[in-house]
Amino acid sequence: MNILNLRKERKLNQYRRLLRRTPELLEVSERAYAQALAEETGERRDGFPAQDSFPAQDGFPTQDGLSAQDCLSAQAAASMFVLGPALLSFLLWIFEEAKKAGRYRLYFLARDGYPMYRLAEKLCRTHGLPFDCRYLYASRLAFRLPEQHLIGDAFLERVCRGGMDVTFAAMMRRAGLTPREAERIAAQVCPQHKPEDVLSWKEIQKLRGPLARCRDFRELAAQRSKECLSSAVAYLRQEGLLDEVPYALVDSGWIGTMQESLCHLLESAGYRGRAEGYYFGLYSLPASADRTGFHGFYFEPERGIRRKAHFSNCLFECVFTAPHGMTLGYENRDGRWKPRLAPVSSDQEKRVRRQLLFLELYAEAAAGAYGDSLRREAGRLRLESLLTAFMSKPSLEESACYGSFSFSDDVTEDRMQPLAARLTGRQLMDHHLLFRLRLTLLPGKRRLKDSGWIEGSIRLYGGKLYAWHRAGALLYKYASGIRMQNGFRKGRKAA
Repeated sequence: MNILNLRKERKLNQYRRLLRRTPELLEVSERAYAQALAEETGERRDGFPAQDSFPAQDGFPTQDGLSAQDCLSAQAAASMFVLGPALLSFLLWIFEEAKKAGRYRLYFLARDGYPMYRLAEKLCRTHGLPFDCRYLYASRLAFRLPEQHLIGDAFLERVCRGGMDVTFAAMMRRAGLTPREAERIAAQVCPQHKPEDVLSWKEIQKLRGPLARCRDFRELAAQRSKECLSSAVAYLRQEGLLDEVPYALVDSGWIGTMQESLCHLLESAGYRGRAEGYYFGLYSLPASADRTGFHGFYFEPERGIRRKAHFSNCLFECVFTAPHGMTLGYENRDGRWKPRLAPVSSDQEKRVRRQLLFLELYAEAAAGAYGDSLRREAGRLRLESLLTAFMSKPSLEESACYGSFSFSDDVTEDRMQPLAARLTGRQLMDHHLLFRLRLTLLPGKRRLKDSGWIEGSIRLYGGKLYAWHRAGALLYKYASGIRMQNGFRKGRKAA
């Protein structure tokens, strides 16, 4: 056995060991994995060719003799032994919590909710579960644009959010402005910057005051918002969110703004019901949010520092997503309100469809074994150990495969780039705690080159300093998580 095969077998056996305490779940994973390997031999399924549904070799970073097949094998293993069990455990928790609350209608929000919706639908159909599962086309942009004229100055906080490679032009797109309008506003509030200049977090925050005082900007933002409010509300009404029926939202989570924005839109249409949301994880919540309406599965704002530090929300979003583009807004076609979707590159669509095929294989195996014993095991799953092994300590093959997915952390999905960005040794050093704090608080000519999945970047490009770079980045994530958690607690006490 060569070194590459030995490395793959070692990672696979690590996942198997972590599932030994839940033998039925392990059996589901083994069955799905065997089916995935069989399909790799050339069988076809659901219209997806076994070999052609993923981009060829040039879709992956090539190093250490890796081939596309090596990466696909790693993807199959991670899907069946980590991602599938995580998805099943989360969904069964949702069913239990929703049943207790008497909320049998579940809205799975695009796009993160798509794989969850597919698995939920399969379980409900196969086993007669009493839930009405619906897929809601949504995005932060599709909800925030029609919302922004309803919430006063609070919309500026959304526009002036930091992120990866944020430009003034991107900030204006968040508010719905055109490139020409963005240039006009830039000349008024930040003439020293070009619209496409990348801004530091500190520079972004300094723009909030000038934007608040810029009458031209505020009028344009309000105009764009009012133009799309009626279509957004019409779509929500059509999908039943104004019905007097208890329902809940299901999504990946993170900071709760999707639920907040949705509530503002529903309230503008006269809805007075109480919103509930079930999320994989919650880092924080809006200051005015009703805490009892937000439920986190894996971690919550008040707790879970270690889990947060070893977790990658960007990787989660790339793995659990839909094959269609982001929802830009809504339009009436043939008497029905339908989403306007952004285009998706062919390579990215192939990557996503391949991932969905693996998750579908797992869903079939799970549906076949579903019962009381499997539900009990899902509650005992060693999920933290599994996700840490995959997200925080990925193998080279996993990093190459999932790191090649396209990603943008902006609501407009501007500047798509590989999830695990290619970073130099100096750029990796900038992700250590002290260096990152200096670049954030004292920005100069050098900018932080960010990565959606820093652990993947470190594995791919850290070389002999892998362990050192990983420790430095992990320390920053611990510090950031503690700061956010303490800030949330203080904010709640003050409220």
